Amino acid sequence: MIPFPTSSGPEVTYSIDDDIPVLRYTNLNPPTNAATPKVVSKTYEQHTYIDWNHETLAIPHHSSSYISRKWLSIGISAILVGYATAAIQLISVTLNDFKKGLCLSDSDKWSLLNPYSTCPSNDWYEWSRFFFDSKNELVNWLFNFPIYLGIAILWSAIALHITINRDHLIKQSGIPEIKLIISGLNFNVNQYLGLKTLFYKVTGLMLVVSSGLWLGKEGPLVHVSCCIFNVVYSLLMQRSGRVNEAVRREILSAATATGISVAFDSPIGGVLFVLENGRNFLEQDLFQVSFGNFSWLFLEIVPFIVLGVLGGIYGFLLIKFNTYYTDVKFRRTIRNRICELFQVQQKWGKYLEIVAVIVVTTLLNFPFSISKLPLRAYLKLLFKDCAKESASDLNSDDFLCSGAHLVTLFKLLFILIQGFFLTAYSYGLDIPGGILLPSLVLGATAGRSLGIISQSLQAAVNWDSLATCTEKSCLVSPSSYAVVGAAAFMTGITKLTMCVVVIIFEMTGAVTYVLPIMCAVMISKFVSDWLCPVNIYDNWLQNSFNQGDNVEYSKGFSNEGKGSGLVSFSTLSTTIKTKLPDIAVKDLMIPLKSTKCLCLIPKEENNTINSLYSLINNDNHEGYPLIVNYESPIYIGYVSKIEVMKRISQLDDDPNSVVSFQVENLPNSILSMQLHYERNFVNAGLIQLELCVEKPIIIANESAPAVLISEEFEKLFLNYLVITEKDNHGEHLMCGFIDRFILASLISDEFKELRGSQFDYISGYEQGNNDSNEHLSLSNLRMNRKSIELIT
Repeated sequence: MIPFPTSSGPEVTYSIDDDIPVLRYTNLNPPTNAATPKVVSKTYEQHTYIDWNHETLAIPHHSSSYISRKWLSIGISAILVGYATAAIQLISVTLNDFKKGLCLSDSDKWSLLNPYSTCPSNDWYEWSRFFFDSKNELVNWLFNFPIYLGIAILWSAIALHITINRDHLIKQSGIPEIKLIISGLNFNVNQYLGLKTLFYKVTGLMLVVSSGLWLGKEGPLVHVSCCIFNVVYSLLMQRSGRVNEAVRREILSAATATGISVAFDSPIGGVLFVLENGRNFLEQDLFQVSFGNFSWLFLEIVPFIVLGVLGGIYGFLLIKFNTYYTDVKFRRTIRNRICELFQVQQKWGKYLEIVAVIVVTTLLNFPFSISKLPLRAYLKLLFKDCAKESASDLNSDDFLCSGAHLVTLFKLLFILIQGFFLTAYSYGLDIPGGILLPSLVLGATAGRSLGIISQSLQAAVNWDSLATCTEKSCLVSPSSYAVVGAAAFMTGITKLTMCVVVIIFEMTGAVTYVLPIMCAVMISKFVSDWLCPVNIYDNWLQNSFNQGDNVEYSKGFSNEGKGSGLVSFSTLSTTIKTKLPDIAVKDLMIPLKSTKCLCLIPKEENNTINSLYSLINNDNHEGYPLIVNYESPIYIGYVSKIEVMKRISQLDDDPNSVVSFQVENLPNSILSMQLHYERNFVNAGLIQLELCVEKPIIIANESAPAVLISEEFEKLFLNYLVITEKDNHGEHLMCGFIDRFILASLISDEFKELRGSQFDYISGYEQGNNDSNEHLSLSNLRMNRKSIELIT
């Protein structure tokens, strides 16, 4: 062991252990018990991403009071979500069945949660029977249909009015926005997850589901759950000061799991939904399970595979049609034509559009009793087998199990086709509504249809392979096909696998069919990935969120029109990842000359109050790199726009006064240059403005591979990255800038702007001679250079 003498600080010793050189540091000056400065949560501008590292440090891990309030908020919120879900289910079913009539039976003979299906058929009174006791089918149809249509239009019109005039944040499901918020986006959190939004979301959701539109409440229940969790958490955490944004997103992850759990009665599936669909700063561990025997015919694996293929195709087609239908120009054209047809002002276009959708939906659904059911009740019927002999007189017995197979098959195919197009169009309306339940229903309908065909084939063909019996049955079960089809279609639209299997298993208890469900789900996932790279939620974020004409949420805020900023490179399919060429970050970044920076010692125009206001008001950036100046671009740190705005708004001096930024812990060389610069304005009313600067933790040079940079943004939750290079004095000179919005835009475009181009830095390496150094490949050059540096 060889000691190294030092004048101060730690003692350094060098030794070799098992041929491994080891340096040991021994601190000769033990640290004092000086209190470390308390880290507090930041204030963030709207439509900017939080600083995960800072917020995590600000969590009071050792405060028992804080931890107790956090868990108390989760417990109270979960109970409230359960009651809210029960209320939504009860009221929506009651309002839906009210369109058809009333059940005038004893209360012990039917269920309040599903009057139409559980009421004895002799005690169910349609409106024509209730008012006139009419038995004429034509008269009944002519009287009942206008009432059914009128009530449906009324419910949907009220829901649309609430969305347009009360709270536009409640429209659609809310899952994409929740995904962005949990990823770190400050998306109007207090408003989007506030008490007002909760009230209008619940009200609008009940009315939409009751209207009969092909929209579900399961997805929006995630938004409802997050609102309840956020309100309770904010109320309980008010005493502790500012709400920690990292903990808030941890709470929202639990809220998302709770929302899915109460929507599908699947607690484990809700947890897996969060792990598969969302991204969280905290580490996540999954588990593995195995399943036992089965009670289905082995040859049935063929139709199960077919259902998997259909599920993938369904996801691809629905995303394509929904993208086309939700295009702003397409919607505007439809609404304008409807207004011209009825000769009304264009402001009524949204109302007339939803009336038109309701009319079409009602005309298509009214002829069959089964299609008039709420989607949830219809799904339950699809999951039930028809009994051979039943003495029950319930309405539901006549929906699927009466008549020949051919008639039932025709009804199911009719519902499948019209349900697909109505779902694709309705999901883009400005009303609350989700896509999960319609996908389950369509999948179950397709599965039930294929099950009926398989059952008929088994009865018609005398093959030994088709007659193979299991311990429980020798017959094909159409309801089992419905379960498998529902799982396949849900995977096709969401690209989720594990949580879908668990949700379907918990919903139906189909333990013996877990293997067919898994088979269909994985095939659906493969087909969907081959046809379409993103799911329905990410597709909406890429094409409609905060870009083009869809900037209503971000109007006037930072990052307006830049998209979602959600970097999801590792979750892309292999076919998309391979489209990223082997390039360096130099070809992705914005070069220094095109980057708007704050200069500590400007060379051309001095910083004044007016010039700073002009700087921050003429762009949609959320912050700026701080450098010495463009001629000597030594990188000092990063300053957020809200920090600059807060500091200069506190000044009452002459707007033309020169401003000099004061930054802590500047290197002596830069500090000397700044003092020399300030001497020129001693008698001119110089303003020394203190700035809170984010010091660089991770920087990269321009030769870092683009793949590496993409993974760093995603896995380290970076919001920006400054590209630097070292000069001869060891200073980091800024040469470019890249943020998550630039990278997310390239990923969503599948790197189209980068493919097929000739890059300067590649050409530079290729312009070689016969020197041995010139034969080094680009990848070897990168490996021999220091790409990523940690500044400590």
